[in-house]
Amino acid sequence: MNSHLLDTSRKVVTLPEAAVMLGMSSLTIRRAIKSGKIKAMQISPKGRYRILIEELNGFIQRNSQITDMG
Repeated sequence: MNSHLLDTSRKVVTLPEAAVMLGMSSLTIRRAIKSGKIKAMQISPKGRYRILIEELNGFIQRNSQITDMG
């Protein structure tokens, strides 16, 4: 199991919270959502999102596999 995975005691996080957790900018997270790399639920027309912690853990795992192979 990957030791870099996030704590799953919370089920969902906001886009800014996800950015802090992953050490990325909110813009980078928004781009990952738009490109389909991170699945998120849009909760308002103004672009507010909620992201499942499980989805962020999957994103971490997918990206760590790419980095490990590189």
